[in-house]
Amino acid sequence: MAVSNKKLASLISVIASSLFAFLIVFQIPLFRVACGKKSCETPLEVISSQLIGFGNEAIPSSLVKTLLYPGAIAKSLISGSRLPSYHKLLSFYSFDHNNTSTDIHHLEVFAGSCLCLLGALLSLFKPRRLTFIGTLLIFWGLIRDILLLDSSPHGWRSAARNSVRVYPTLFLASLSAFLSIRSDVRKIIRCCRSKPLSKSL
Repeated sequence: MAVSNKKLASLISVIASSLFAFLIVFQIPLFRVACGKKSCETPLEVISSQLIGFGNEAIPSSLVKTLLYPGAIAKSLISGSRLPSYHKLLSFYSFDHNNTSTDIHHLEVFAGSCLCLLGALLSLFKPRRLTFIGTLLIFWGLIRDILLLDSSPHGWRSAARNSVRVYPTLFLASLSAFLSIRSDVRKIIRCCRSKPLSKSL
């Protein structure tokens, strides 16, 4: 018995949104950009770097540590090292006020990272387009920086000349973000299933 378009779209959406949330929460490297004096490879690292740059008076460090801790556990398990201490988590990521900055050079990447995190959290209840829009913003910011790296021989761009990278996992995140949108997946399934029928007629 064939699965209905609605059920198949729901299944694909759940799997895709779960995969996207996994990539974001457990901080699978998606790209590489300069965050102050260090490099960030995940949306959570970009967000945390900026939150720390604003200082503890505005943003409590406990919020940053809570965001980073699942990814720190995953990194420790993959590397085979002991689990990092929650209290020393900022040192584990080399985040401090000397390595971070409130001057956001990668504005699109930061905005896209915020949308990805918000979309990943909201996808636990209902997948939304925020995730896909967030990945598109990150793509735009990275591509723009890569194209403009050689346009300015001085300043921060020359220091960040080799710091911008796009990893294949970012394409996987974009695909899972798109497939998490149930209504769009349903349209694709309906279109694919109607073509063989029209040919036979």
